[in-house]
Amino acid sequence: MGTIPTSDMPGYQQLHDRVYSALDRCQESQAIDFKQSAVWDTLKWQLIRTVMAMGNLRDGGVIIIGASENDDDWELSGIEPDHLGTYDIDNIIDAINKYSSPPMQIEIVRIKYRNEKEFLAFQVLEFANTPYICKKNGPEKINLLCVGEVYIRPPGKPQTKKVTNAQEIDDLLELAAEKRARRMVETSRRIGFVPSQSSTQAFDDELEGL
Repeated sequence: MGTIPTSDMPGYQQLHDRVYSALDRCQESQAIDFKQSAVWDTLKWQLIRTVMAMGNLRDGGVIIIGASENDDDWELSGIEPDHLGTYDIDNIIDAINKYSSPPMQIEIVRIKYRNEKEFLAFQVLEFANTPYICKKNGPEKINLLCVGEVYIRPPGKPQTKKVTNAQEIDDLLELAAEKRARRMVETSRRIGFVPSQSSTQAFDDELEGL
């Protein structure tokens, strides 16, 4: 069983602050998605789809379980203990990567908010080199995951959708091209094709102290 860490453990301060800020504002966006408390099997397919979409977003995003909207008012009731017990970090990551190509980078933590309620947060990192694509069909009756589809979080109304037009795919390709260009420059510097600093800077360094 993969135990889910708490946000007060080393290495999670940035995620802790990001979730607090999202709960303080109670406003969904491209990079923030709230879901009502439920067991893993209930939210599984929505979560996999949303996680893949956020991985295709610049700087990724966060999904927070334990918040629900009722007539434009948000209720921060947290995730119910019985529901939390159905989430196993190893099973979650394995389930997501059965559908995502390439495999995804995800952090999952439990966070206690100011109201003493506990929330479950998924932090999704943006893709490293190639946008995420669905590699396998989900259950036919669910109809949320389809092989070959690419999911995104478009600007405007917070939602997860598949790519349906040239502009959306162009935005993804532009982000991927930036990453590849950056990687090429870093490789060139490492093997000496591109100087790590300008000749002027090197000259100034040599004269330092004279």
